[in-house]
Amino acid sequence: MGLPSLQADTILWMWVQLLTIVAVGRLLGAAARRLGQPRVIGELLAGVLLGPSLLGWLWPQAATVIAPDDRVAAAPLNAIAWLGVALLLVLTGMETDLVAVRRLGRPATFIAVGALGLPFAAGLGLGLLVPVSFHGDTATRVSFALFLAVALSISSLPVIARVLSELGMLRSDAGQLILAVAMANDLVGWVALGLVTAVAQAARPTLADAAILVGGVVLLLILAFTVGQRLVDSALRATAGDDGKGADAGGLVVAVVATGVLAALAHFAGADVVIGAYLAGLLLGRSRRFPPSLRRQLEPLTVTILAPVFFATAGLRLDLTTLASFEALAWAGLVLLVATVSKVAGAMGGAALARLDRRDGLVVAVGLNARGAVEVVIASVGLATGVLSSTAYTAVVLMAVLTTVAAPPLLRALRREPARAVS
Repeated sequence: MGLPSLQADTILWMWVQLLTIVAVGRLLGAAARRLGQPRVIGELLAGVLLGPSLLGWLWPQAATVIAPDDRVAAAPLNAIAWLGVALLLVLTGMETDLVAVRRLGRPATFIAVGALGLPFAAGLGLGLLVPVSFHGDTATRVSFALFLAVALSISSLPVIARVLSELGMLRSDAGQLILAVAMANDLVGWVALGLVTAVAQAARPTLADAAILVGGVVLLLILAFTVGQRLVDSALRATAGDDGKGADAGGLVVAVVATGVLAALAHFAGADVVIGAYLAGLLLGRSRRFPPSLRRQLEPLTVTILAPVFFATAGLRLDLTTLASFEALAWAGLVLLVATVSKVAGAMGGAALARLDRRDGLVVAVGLNARGAVEVVIASVGLATGVLSSTAYTAVVLMAVLTTVAAPPLLRALRREPARAVS
């Protein structure tokens, strides 16, 4: 039994899909940057324009070439897209400074708890009320509510960092506070996603089944930060050589192997494979043997080709026609409203407890409300696992896009001298 080969037509259409998506995504990404928006907004918009929302309506035959219904024809592009999100999460994990998270201090701790806790509670409550039409094929009301709670609570560290850098706020006290909270938010959010996905993928989980699934994810985390960290350190040391000249190629090999192994272990634990990719980035980034050149090797291909393909394919799945009914549009608007109000109120409440003044608390809250790329990844996981329907997926991705678009102009309007937190 050999490895089956793809038909010539399938390979041809893969190149047509890839080149079209990359070209349109890069063009609209550059346009988004010129308008003061993150590039990911343009890349998502590329998928929307090439998908059922526009091209599928104007020229259905062309839309089926870019986004074919046939699983075999769509498989190569989907494989490239998920490779892109895996490497993007490796880079995100590398940027998560666990030392900074541990040293958050009182202000950031209060804000992190508020910015996570209130949106999670609000998302859980909203998820229990949302109509069944928003549920995916495999979702129960509880699994859907848990998934929506995680989706509403998480922020997007890469987008936040890019926005703060473009606004010149990265080194300000408010900027550093936003980044520290966002790192804690990402860390807790991805772990929570792993746990929720593990529970959601069980057909009808009993309390015992849920405990076993959660235990598998917790065991994965423990093994990753103990045995896994030592193996990654040893592998980086071995591949670097005594003179360190092998670090460039060796570090890349270790990163790819660690990502593959942890993604597979995450799958066996019942979580989604993207959790394994994020864990691999964490282990690589916190290693004392971490080669600085590794990030420079991964970033160009990931940021310029692979990640844009993922975001464009995420946009291809975005079908705005599913929001044509008043009920669907009203619930989508409610998702956006609850996500924004709960995140801003939670962050500002934490800032008030930390004795930041109201304006500085609002700056931090607006920064944390940018959901960006991370939210799209979560929505894609929800759609792939059958927890979210196409309508719910569209609502969550729209929420991510609109909160990200709103962040830069609001931060520009609120920007002032660096904030000083009272410890």
